[in-house]
Amino acid sequence: MRIHFDNVNLNAGTGPNTFGNRLARRFFETGHEVVFTSEGADVSLVFIERSGAPLASKVVQRLDGIWFKPHEFATKNVGIKHLYETADAVVWQSRFDRMMSVRHFGVRNIPARQYGDTHVVINNGIDTTPVKALTIPKLIEMRAAYDQIYVCSSNWHPQKRLDANIALFDRLRLKHPNSCLIIMGAHPDVRATGPHVFYTGPVGPEVYNEIYAAANWMLHLAWADHCPNVVVEALAQGTPVVCSEVGGTKELVGSYGVVLKDEPYDYELYDYDNPPAIDVTQIDDLPDRTTLDYSSIADINISNVAERYIRLFECLTRP
Repeated sequence: MRIHFDNVNLNAGTGPNTFGNRLARRFFETGHEVVFTSEGADVSLVFIERSGAPLASKVVQRLDGIWFKPHEFATKNVGIKHLYETADAVVWQSRFDRMMSVRHFGVRNIPARQYGDTHVVINNGIDTTPVKALTIPKLIEMRAAYDQIYVCSSNWHPQKRLDANIALFDRLRLKHPNSCLIIMGAHPDVRATGPHVFYTGPVGPEVYNEIYAAANWMLHLAWADHCPNVVVEALAQGTPVVCSEVGGTKELVGSYGVVLKDEPYDYELYDYDNPPAIDVTQIDDLPDRTTLDYSSIADINISNVAERYIRLFECLTRP
C-alpha cells in the first residue's frame, strides 16, 4: 500500500513522532510505501489533526489524548474534533483516550462499516528484541554495585510526577538500601540529592535499551498518561512497571507490575500541569519479579501493531 503520513515529523523526539517513526519503518520493511504527500496514496494516516495539506480519499485519524485543560479545551481541540467527526476511521492509542474522546466529543457519527470496526484501539509498539548483554561500562559497573536499579524516563513536566517517582524510590530504599535510581529524559523539574540518583538527560535507543534491560523496575507515576513510549520501551526489555491507575499506562502493564490507587478521575476537564498527589505509602516493597505475568502486557510488538493498521487500511480501501 501507499500510505500518506500527515502531521508527523519522523525525526522529532515527541511521543507521536517517535511512534510514527517506528510504524513507518515497519511499513517499509514489509513492502509498503510511506509518503508525505497524498498524491497516489491509498490512505492518509493523520496524526492527531490534519496539517492542512491535501489528504487521500480515505483518512484515518491516529488520536492521542485531547486537550483537556479547561481554558484550552474549546480552542485547541477544534481541528482534532473536526477530523474526529469526518475521518473514515479513528485509531486511539489507549482505551483511556477513547473514553476521553467519547466523553467530550460524543460518539462518532460515522458508523462502523460493514467490513469491520472503524473505531479501534491500537497501542503503541516497538521492536521487542531483548538486549542480550550490557556493553556500557558505567552501567555494567552499576549493575554489579547495586542490588536494585530503578529507572524512570520522560520529557519531564508536572503531569509526569517526577517528584512522586523520587518519593517512591526513597521509600523503597528503606527495604533495599543498596539501590539506585536512573532518571532519563530532558527537562527534569525535580533535582534529587544524594549519591544514588543519576540523571542521564536525553539518550538514544542504544543507551536506554541497555538501561531498561539492566533495571529491576521502572517507576512511572505519571497522572493520566496516554500510552507512554517509555513504558513500551521498558516492557520490551522485560522491565516491570509501577504506575498510576489513572490513564492508559495500566493497559500496557497488565499484571506485569504494580498499579497504585490514585485520586478518582471521571474524564472531567482538568489542569494536568497541576496533577493531584499520589500516595506512595500504599506500598513499602515490590513483588518478586518471578511472580509477575509478562504475558499479560499489551501487544507492543511493532510487527503486530503495524499489521493491525494495515488490516484497517485494507478494510477502508476494499472495493
